[in-house]
Amino acid sequence: MLGLPVDEKHKQCKSKKTHLIVAGGLIGLISLWYLSTTFFTGVIFSKVPKNSNLCPLFDPIAPESFHKDNSTVLSILFDETYRNKSIDNLSGAIQIDTQISDDLVDVPEAPQFWAKFEKFHEYLEHTFPLVYEKLEIERINTYGLLYRWNGSSSDLKPVLLMAHQDTVPVQKDTISDWSYPPFSGHYDGDFIYGRGAADCKNVVIAILETLELLISQDYQPQRSILVAFGFDEESSGYIGASKIAQHLEDTLGPDSLYAIIDEGDGLKVDDLTKTIVAVPGTGEKGYIDIEVELSTPGGHSSIPPDHTSIGIMSQLAYLIEKDPYDPILTEKNPTLSYYQCLAAHDPKKNIDSKFKKTILKAAFNHHANKKLIKYITQNRFTRYLIGTSQALDIIKGGEKSNALPEVTRLLVNHRVAIESTNDEIKRHFIKRVIKVATKHHIAVKAFGVYVHGKPNNPAGEFVITESGGLPPAPPTPLNDKVWQYLSGVTRHVFEDLVFPDLDYPIVTSPAIMTGNTDTRHYWNLTRNIFRYSPLFSNGLMNNNIHSVDEKLKFDNHLQLHAFFYEYLQAIDTKAADN
Repeated sequence: MLGLPVDEKHKQCKSKKTHLIVAGGLIGLISLWYLSTTFFTGVIFSKVPKNSNLCPLFDPIAPESFHKDNSTVLSILFDETYRNKSIDNLSGAIQIDTQISDDLVDVPEAPQFWAKFEKFHEYLEHTFPLVYEKLEIERINTYGLLYRWNGSSSDLKPVLLMAHQDTVPVQKDTISDWSYPPFSGHYDGDFIYGRGAADCKNVVIAILETLELLISQDYQPQRSILVAFGFDEESSGYIGASKIAQHLEDTLGPDSLYAIIDEGDGLKVDDLTKTIVAVPGTGEKGYIDIEVELSTPGGHSSIPPDHTSIGIMSQLAYLIEKDPYDPILTEKNPTLSYYQCLAAHDPKKNIDSKFKKTILKAAFNHHANKKLIKYITQNRFTRYLIGTSQALDIIKGGEKSNALPEVTRLLVNHRVAIESTNDEIKRHFIKRVIKVATKHHIAVKAFGVYVHGKPNNPAGEFVITESGGLPPAPPTPLNDKVWQYLSGVTRHVFEDLVFPDLDYPIVTSPAIMTGNTDTRHYWNLTRNIFRYSPLFSNGLMNNNIHSVDEKLKFDNHLQLHAFFYEYLQAIDTKAADN
């Protein structure tokens, strides 16, 4: 009993010590949290300088010729006589049918199909006689065109301008929906209409108009100028562009070009800043077509099974569309750089200050990243800048109304996120097929290997194959001299000439192509690849590309021509090299 007070006091002391330790720990944690939060908040919320490494704003760059006599580039943009001649040039190109489809056969095996391009070549030679008289012109695989204008300095790497001669087909069922016949090249005083008007005979013509004009002025480049026109870009370029690229690599060697400019987005009004921005494509998603074929026993349709091959394939199609790929946004994707460029500059201060902070934190803060992703994916035209897209494009099955379908095929097109791989897409696709196959006791053979069930399965068999596999493109370097000149000439053409009353600078931001261009075959020739058609069209989709009433505002065509004219002269110097 005498020891009880002592024990109680000891317990009280021990309890106090425990409370002090816990309290101290909590204070320490709170202090640590406060310090770290203060540190990161200070780093992220501090004002970003306009010329920071995040997104430099380069000064306008004009060629020396502009300062001596700017009358030529002004004529391109504003002279009515020159405009009418250019309208005729593009209209005539549209009038020549160069449609192609998928599943093409190489030129030697199908010469009659490809002969249509001969007429197009004759038209180009007739329309641009100086180009064909003065430049070296090679035909690669018969209808690929490679133009060489040799410069005087071997120390300067050649620049390559690209476009393609072919177009996607006009669907016969839609011809009556066109405002003007799709191969009329009709000009209504504002727009020029027809298949290829915006994708991309306009680029072909603008490049050749530029060369023709420079030759007529006795221009002598120091930097060699190369021009390549493939003829099957709309079917991945394996017959045209790949052969041209291999020829260039064989003759010039790898990493031999200064830069490549191919078709792509140009300038648009950004939704966030409400200002004009230039968006050269500096990255490109991967590509893979996955086809799945289902074979099941046939028979008379009067005694059908519970599910025919069409029904089972429909279940798979439903499962695929119900299971889209999650969007992902990291520093590998130029889309993040695009939004950070907007946040860094925001010329009219139109971005909400809280959202601006969110954008600037999105590179490393999970919560901010999710908020930016949510914003991007709200819009159909921007949602697939991030993440893998999947489109069920072709389905075939059945032959007759009273016969059970024995074979049904489904093709799914994927544009693969920069952060992903084709193998990852294939593995995920297999899982979904196995899920349906298990339900119906069907075997699955994926890419040559049985992954579920065994051969000769009486209930049927899924066979999964791939085609057109292409990994995401290597990223184009930024913040160097090549990028500086591209950005600088863009500012010069569009601030000094096209929009002289603009009261803010045009920001040039890296961007991503959701589709793929012929540049897929040119990766070995340079790191500086720009999928860029510098014209103000406010987005390619506004031109109805690949659709009814494909059209192009003709002012935009002249802007593209003016850019090429100024750019080729501006980079004709060692100062433009890295």
